[in-house]
Amino acid sequence: MTTTTPSPKSSGSALAHPHKTILKSFLLWKLFLLLIAVGSTLVNDRAYDTSADLLLVGNAEPLSVNDDGNGDGVVELLSNFGKRLVTRFTSWDAIYFVSAAKRGYVYEQEWAFGTGLVVCVRGVLKALQTLGLPLSLATSPTALAEATTALLVSNASHLLASLVLYHLTLLLPLSGSNSSPQKRRKLALLTSLLHIFSPAGLFLSAPYAESSCALFSFLGWWFYAQSCLSDQDGTTAVSGNVERGAKGIFTVKGDVHLLLAGLSFGLATLFRSNGILNGLPFAWEVLSILSGFVITTSGGRERGRVPLFKTLRRLIALGLGGIFVAAGSIVPQTVAWLRYCPSGSLWLLNKFLLSGSQVEVSETSGGSGSARGYGSSGVGAGVNSGAGGGLEELVAQEEAREWCAAVVPSIYTFVQKHYWNVGFLRYWTLPNIPLFLLAAPMLAILVKSALDQLSQQSSTVTTTINSDAKSTSSASPDTPSSGSVTPSNPESPTTAQQQRMQILIGSAAAEQVLLAVLAVSTYHVQIITRISSGYPLWYWWLAQLLIGDGDMQQQQQQQQQQKKKQLGKGIVVFMVMYAAIQGVLFTSFLPPA
Repeated sequence: MTTTTPSPKSSGSALAHPHKTILKSFLLWKLFLLLIAVGSTLVNDRAYDTSADLLLVGNAEPLSVNDDGNGDGVVELLSNFGKRLVTRFTSWDAIYFVSAAKRGYVYEQEWAFGTGLVVCVRGVLKALQTLGLPLSLATSPTALAEATTALLVSNASHLLASLVLYHLTLLLPLSGSNSSPQKRRKLALLTSLLHIFSPAGLFLSAPYAESSCALFSFLGWWFYAQSCLSDQDGTTAVSGNVERGAKGIFTVKGDVHLLLAGLSFGLATLFRSNGILNGLPFAWEVLSILSGFVITTSGGRERGRVPLFKTLRRLIALGLGGIFVAAGSIVPQTVAWLRYCPSGSLWLLNKFLLSGSQVEVSETSGGSGSARGYGSSGVGAGVNSGAGGGLEELVAQEEAREWCAAVVPSIYTFVQKHYWNVGFLRYWTLPNIPLFLLAAPMLAILVKSALDQLSQQSSTVTTTINSDAKSTSSASPDTPSSGSVTPSNPESPTTAQQQRMQILIGSAAAEQVLLAVLAVSTYHVQIITRISSGYPLWYWWLAQLLIGDGDMQQQQQQQQQQKKKQLGKGIVVFMVMYAAIQGVLFTSFLPPA
């Protein structure tokens, strides 16, 4: 078997039209996955689990797509094939997202699944109805319209995430991308294509939240990178000092971009809870600014210190950005707390809504606890005003769920533990060893790429500190340090921008290590292959392996580079094979998809 490499002409064409290349690759990959789903549907017309058929099609229509000998099966296949295909994509946890989009959150365990996709699907359908489009399916008792809309949202999010990742990569001073604009574009394009071919596979097409989480995560990183580039030239971002002649560092534009980054990360968290890890760069930069500020005020260089007002404004922007990230998790938890916890919901109604009047339980509004989603043990009654008895008596009449009394009440962690046995080392059982082995390649990629980046960043920082120390000792007080980075063109990053970019890239690496640790110790470990799709650093690392460094001259270095390229190609083969096999398992409702 021989392999061919793309000609310089075809490669140049791809780089000249990156958006077209991304779109074409996206469509071809989705067609490949669609054919897998079609084949699975034709080979086995009845999946092991029929929940999707009942939810999306209902009991009135026959489900078989096999010919029964008189040709009726072929007619049925042609007329209902689209519905059957949608049901195949609505497998596993997609049932929860589609059900909640159809009639809201009813059962307690449904709160384990992020509200972002649910709200988005309901919003799209409502907007289409407002525009007067004929959507008879939206008023149907089945959830076929919700499932179809969720499929469109997931696929559109995947495409947009690939485009955003391309433009994000162009902004960053990644290793191997600074030698020429063409190499930078090549690295960005390859990174985007790797996200398209992610081993998450059909999870980025099905009614799941992974693709939307990735979109808003990458958009948040892009806004954060724009914030780095928005700060003034000729400054030092984390030391609290500004070289003489500079106008300052912390610009209003940079602060605004930080707030937008926080909002984007918050939306990512609203779709998937692990999006909260994106708050790490905000915390990292706050600590960097505070540590530099303390050093400066305790006897460091006083020359050109950043004005206190600008420093405080930047800290406020970082703090608000971090709050926005956390809000993606806090807001749904608060809604659930008000709904399920009488000590919370009744107190709030009594305090703010009823202006001091008392409330009572109405037996005609909700009645049983099952309306709240957990049988007779929960808060199932309605609330009316104007009765006596006092709030304390009403709270005593209701039985709160155990998580309501926690120090930090969280329905998400309770549901994960209670219904799916998720928790620290709970997954460490002998029957789950194959799942750990299945997740091992992705875990290794996450950790290896992160450690390589952190190691490279540590050596870079050490070199910079040493050169700064030498230049500071030899430079006059009124002369800019010769160790500072002078941009070769107006668009190249300055020292301040590079330092903040290093915080950004370092945070992306630290997030991956933390995610891998959580996956091994706490999560159902096999989900790491799909949730890793929203973390950009391993894509950058893999793209760098595949591109290599053409400037190496020594034979030993060339051999090392060749090994890295072979490793990169092997990982790509793994990604494609995993996504293909996973597609068959997913659409057949077979583990470990």
